[in-house]
Amino acid sequence: MNFWRKLSLRAQSSYILAILSVILIAEYFIIRSKLESLTEGERKIDFARSVQVQNQQITLQTEFFIQGKKELATEVVALIDNQDHLLQTLRDGGRMDGTNLFVEPLSRLPRITLDNLEKNWNNYKTAIQVLLTEGEIAVQSITPATPPAMSSGSDSTGVLQEEPGSSIVVIEPAFNKAKLIFESQWLALSKWYNTLILDLEDEVRVKQAAVLNWFTILVLLDIGGLFLVFVFFNRQVLVPLALIGKNTASRTASNVASNEIGLVANQINDTLEDLRDATDFVIAIGEGKLDLDYRSLDKHYAGGNNILADSLIGMQARLKALNEEEGKRQWANEGLAKFVDILRSSNDNLTLLGDKIIAALVKYTNSNQGSLYILNEEEASDKHLELISMFAFDTKKFTQQKIKPGEGILGQTFLEKETTYLTNLPEDYVRITSGLGDANAKSVLIVPLKVDTQVYGMIELASFTPYLPHEIAFVEKLGESIASTLASVRGAQRNRQLIQQFQQQTEEMRAQEEEMRQNMEELQATQEEISRKERNYLARIEELENQKAAPSNEDKEDFKQKEREYLLKIEELSMQVAETPARGDDWEVAIDVEKTLRINLQALQLTQEELARKRND
Repeated sequence: MNFWRKLSLRAQSSYILAILSVILIAEYFIIRSKLESLTEGERKIDFARSVQVQNQQITLQTEFFIQGKKELATEVVALIDNQDHLLQTLRDGGRMDGTNLFVEPLSRLPRITLDNLEKNWNNYKTAIQVLLTEGEIAVQSITPATPPAMSSGSDSTGVLQEEPGSSIVVIEPAFNKAKLIFESQWLALSKWYNTLILDLEDEVRVKQAAVLNWFTILVLLDIGGLFLVFVFFNRQVLVPLALIGKNTASRTASNVASNEIGLVANQINDTLEDLRDATDFVIAIGEGKLDLDYRSLDKHYAGGNNILADSLIGMQARLKALNEEEGKRQWANEGLAKFVDILRSSNDNLTLLGDKIIAALVKYTNSNQGSLYILNEEEASDKHLELISMFAFDTKKFTQQKIKPGEGILGQTFLEKETTYLTNLPEDYVRITSGLGDANAKSVLIVPLKVDTQVYGMIELASFTPYLPHEIAFVEKLGESIASTLASVRGAQRNRQLIQQFQQQTEEMRAQEEEMRQNMEELQATQEEISRKERNYLARIEELENQKAAPSNEDKEDFKQKEREYLLKIEELSMQVAETPARGDDWEVAIDVEKTLRINLQALQLTQEELARKRND
């Protein structure tokens, strides 16, 4: 049994198939043997009947010979020899004449019958031979109309009685005796032939019963074999499969025989174990344990052998990458929100804002040092980057607080308007100092503060560790917000300066306006005086023309004095107008007054010329 249990299902099936094949082959040969034996019995019956028919033919031919057909003697002898051959074949077996069929020797009971039959046959054959060789039939007379016929009875003298009206046939005593034996043995032979055929038929019936019994036994044997096959199939296949199905549904391991179904059960057990590991792995991932190693759940895991595990590990890697990206994005968003609060809270003082920005940026990016430069372009001829804030830098670094565009890496980055990230730094390029000592920085990040293509300043960060891509992108994104804020703060400062300057100029303008108002009042009074005097002069001129008298020296002096006064007023107004910028209607009135004084001066000059002309006349 242990040997059988150790065999695989294929081997067990092969053995069962071989056994069934042997059984079927044996059944085939048994049935064939029994059928051939039955056919042999029927063939013997037929052969015995043919021998009986042959014996009847001998009897018939002998009767014809006795009746006078002497030519049949040879044929009768031949038939007797053939009959001997047939009886020997029937006894000992052999080939049936004229066919390819063979008969087997007779069994015990038919052989006994055949022995008795042969004894009678020998007597019968001897009688025939006597009839053929020893007897002569003497025909005394023959009635033409009536054929001779033997009487059924005879006496010892050998004279055969004949019916009245027939001829008398005289027979020899030996012939008569042989003929008597011939007739008596024929009846005995017929009886023994019938007995032999009955024996053979009984033998056939026995063989038929044997065939039926064997067929029944073989059918029962086949049914038993099929039942055993079913039991084997149920025990070795159906029951384990049902157990595997039940255990698979309940997700428990199945322990079955170590055959093909056992291999399938082991594979299902491995699959269930992989599913449990995968389930635990998925639950862990759902709980946020993205760093869990799958080998901690399955020590025998090997890449490429477990597609489900490979897919889950790939999913874990993608989720981890997405989580890292989300963490970086969240880190950047939180940083931008933090710096938005800083930019909103300190937008009135550029230096204070720069200090807060660079300090918070250095801490948030885990840098060690940082500095903030803004573009100073107040003078077009002296455009430069000016340091406004620094964090943790050595003061030696900032002996030069103004950097022109294109000067050094910082100035070149300003011109290129692109981020510069340095990792292979020369010695003493940037040294990070602390109370315990100093060391060279491993990486430097220089980011322009720009909006669109306009650069408003630069940020420089230094660190012992490299900057990650998302940190660089964050500083670049933050640089845009800082640039916008710096631009607005700088604009606010400029506006405040302009407002202060405007307020100062307004005060000065107010003082100048007061002075101008006074001057205007004086000018108006002077204009009125000039108008009055002009009217007096015109009246005087008219009077002089009427009188045609020469002007006196006093009038001349008076004209010259007025002319000088007008010239002084005009010169003084011109200087005031040149020094004070034009403002609305006040300056227009001053200009009009100047024009009026000039017209009055021209009038005085014309009057003086007219007086001189008249004097000359």
